[in-house]
Amino acid sequence: MRGFLTFLVVLLSAPMIAPGAAGQQQVVIRVYSATDSNAFRSIIADFEARNPGISIEYTEFNTLELYEELSAHRNVETLGVDVIISSATDLQIKLVNAGMAQAFFPERYFADAQWRHELYGFTFEPVVVAYNKEAFANRPLPRTRSELATMMRDDPAFFDRRVGTYDIRLSGVGYLFASQDAERGYQFSRIAESFGRAEAKTYCCTSLVIDAVDRGELVFGYNLIGSYALDALKDHDNLGIYLLDDYTLVMSRSAFVPKASRHKIEAERFVSYLLSPQGQRQLALHSGLIPLDPGARELVPGLGDLFGGQRTLIPIRFGPGLLAHLDHLKQDMFWKDWETAMDVSPGTDEMSNATNR
Repeated sequence: MRGFLTFLVVLLSAPMIAPGAAGQQQVVIRVYSATDSNAFRSIIADFEARNPGISIEYTEFNTLELYEELSAHRNVETLGVDVIISSATDLQIKLVNAGMAQAFFPERYFADAQWRHELYGFTFEPVVVAYNKEAFANRPLPRTRSELATMMRDDPAFFDRRVGTYDIRLSGVGYLFASQDAERGYQFSRIAESFGRAEAKTYCCTSLVIDAVDRGELVFGYNLIGSYALDALKDHDNLGIYLLDDYTLVMSRSAFVPKASRHKIEAERFVSYLLSPQGQRQLALHSGLIPLDPGARELVPGLGDLFGGQRTLIPIRFGPGLLAHLDHLKQDMFWKDWETAMDVSPGTDEMSNATNR
């Protein structure tokens, strides 16, 4: 049985092989993805319109749960899955490194966001912070991680139990962001300790932090996926987001085709579509995600305002270097250090049926 965060979204009710137009056979490719199903509805509809012989069945997971599901079924032929998509780049690299992915060469891809021609990045996702506009109406926003830690120390009445971030034990992408923060230096441990003193709340998902900030239950949210936060501004009047001045991590949501896919040609066509000018434009205009193509990125509403001014962007690079933090001993030690600093115990975190982003 899959874990409690799985949410199945079947975007087409066709069987796996069904009659198509003019007597053609309809191929249904199965996509397992740690991406909001709403973000992919328009993408899938456009792909299916351009490829009338192919339909897509889409299953939505939490990033860590997706990895665990695939790890439990190394021969994914038993799952019948054709495309794997996740924002947790390190976990994707680990699956590819284990020999799960099929190499192929799409007509177009982004050289800095691919690995071994097996894993391809297709989005541009800055890691942002969020704040409650009303709460910060008459006080300055922290501009760096050092300022944030200092503010939480100096004004506990304002911040205590009103700061939210990922639970890195439940979220693969949350762990990725935290481990990348740790590589930047001492400020990560200082931030974690400050969160612990403030009794920060931990969550499985960006969406839950955003909702809590907008309602005023939280005043500040840390390390959130920028595309979801930017898209949420449309429906959350009291939500503000921005980039810290010291640095901004940028991850790329990635996809691969398993070697055991039953429909490799069609699956490769779908990944190629995500990388194509048409797919990147569709991402920009209709998904709430941010495309990797710089030209298409200019079409995303509000993105220019978010990136106003000089920014230090640090892309999370594809490659085996990401595997270091996934070593079991190192990961266990990282979790324990985080639990100690945050003063939390396993199983005490905010939980929900919402899916992780």
